[in-house]
Parts: sequence; structure tokens; C-alpha cells
Amino acid sequence: MRSGTTVTVVLEPRAQGSWPQPRSSNPMLALVTSSATDGKGVTRVTVRAARIGSASVAWGPESAPLFTLRLSVAAYPVQ
Repeated sequence: MRSGTTVTVVLEPRAQGSWPQPRSSNPMLALVTSSATDGKGVTRVTVRAARIGSASVAWGPESAPLFTLRLSVAAYPVQ
């Protein structure tokens, strides 16, 4: 993806309860800009790619996340 791009992750309800809060491995690169859960238990999280590099956003314990989004942010091509 390119720097400045936003991604919205939609997580279906969990039988074990709500999704944990997301955490970025590098908030300077992958910034969680919003997180909301609706009345049906669906969670929507928006992540913005702020800089070039690689980062991940994970839900759950660091040692065993329930879900992980891996991002690779590339520079715009020079023409």
C-alpha cells in the first residue's frame, strides 16, 4: 500500500466476547485512527499508513494474537 492510504478491517462478532483493542507494532507507521463495535458485535477498525516501512496491527495478547494485519507501505514510484 502507499503512504497515506487507509484500510478498514471488519471483524465479525466473537462467541467469546468482544474483540480486544488493536495495537500497532509501530504507531508512527501504522496508526489506528478509529475503532468501534456496533450493537451486533461487529468491530470496525481503521488504520492509516503514515510512513514507508512494515508494521502490523494485532488484536489480543502479544504472544498469541487472535488476528494480525500485516502492512507493507511503499513509496510512490518516481516517474
